[in-house]
Amino acid sequence: MKLICNIPSSPHSYEIEIGSRMGHTQYLRSLASKFAIITDDIVAPLYGESLTRELGGHLFSFPHGEQYKTRTTKELLENQLFEKGFGRDSCVIALGGGVVTDLAGYVAATYCRGIPLVMMPTSLLAMVDASIGGKTGVNGPYGKNMIGCIYQPKKVLLDLSTLKSLPKKEVANGMVEIIKHGLIASCKLFEAVEQGSDIQGMIFESCRIKKEIVEQDERENGKRRLLNFGHTIGHALERLTHYSLSHGEAVAIGLLVESYLSVKLGLLDQNSLERIHNVLLKNGLPLQLPSRFSLQNLLDTMAWDKKAQKREPRFVMIDAIGSSLAYGSTYCTHVEKSLIKDGLEWVNDALCCH
Repeated sequence: MKLICNIPSSPHSYEIEIGSRMGHTQYLRSLASKFAIITDDIVAPLYGESLTRELGGHLFSFPHGEQYKTRTTKELLENQLFEKGFGRDSCVIALGGGVVTDLAGYVAATYCRGIPLVMMPTSLLAMVDASIGGKTGVNGPYGKNMIGCIYQPKKVLLDLSTLKSLPKKEVANGMVEIIKHGLIASCKLFEAVEQGSDIQGMIFESCRIKKEIVEQDERENGKRRLLNFGHTIGHALERLTHYSLSHGEAVAIGLLVESYLSVKLGLLDQNSLERIHNVLLKNGLPLQLPSRFSLQNLLDTMAWDKKAQKREPRFVMIDAIGSSLAYGSTYCTHVEKSLIKDGLEWVNDALCCH
């Protein structure tokens, strides 16, 4: 199964190939003479070592976890690449989950002012989200993914056989992004998740939705903001919990609370909110906070969200499952602070683990 991502501003399109145990060695060797396979310490022994032997490349790994997606880790990887003699004739292969694809992609974008990049996601979340669209970056003290750039890969290879090694929690993290794609663009996809349909079909449809939005708005000046549904609150929760909440767990809460805001604004019906709540629970999301948060801390953290305007957060809104609002061409809107506080109090009261 293949999708083609055509970026209007780029002279090159690239394939998103979906399958199992795909033969890709010949294609990869056509890109470069030297390969830097960047991964983390969990994926390295699972898939990194065998791929390194297959390509005759060099394996570079770093500790797993969102807390290591930093400028410091990026600098360490770059120094190692220089020490091993990598130059412009090299290719970076990002092998792993979302942290790896974000970080390795950023390395490829800036190393020697840009070298070829191939995404080989091994987690469900990275397959349907992080590996597609060219977003790369690292976290900083003021927020998640605040430093980085957009750099499109040469190819995205989704080997579905890697999903077999994922723990249930990581599958749940990825399902959150599939649910999000259904909420903003496809009632049919959302219903497929409700019904527990074939995972390969859901992955294909989720990738199709993301790549079509990216094709229309590579730089996130408008429609691509829809992909941030649930992330205004989700990213703030990740940072405030020092990433003890995983990305999927935090965004699941964000989807629920931002849907709650849509209900309070009279845009979304209560039955749809209940369906969203139920499908998140069905997919194993805990929907619990480890502790109560200061409302002001949450508001202050959301002020650093990339959709924020004049330090005021803006939110993506849906008016039905599978239907999001354009708000002219901004695809997000300000919400009265009193309503945001209402939503955040609902988080603390309804979702806090006492």
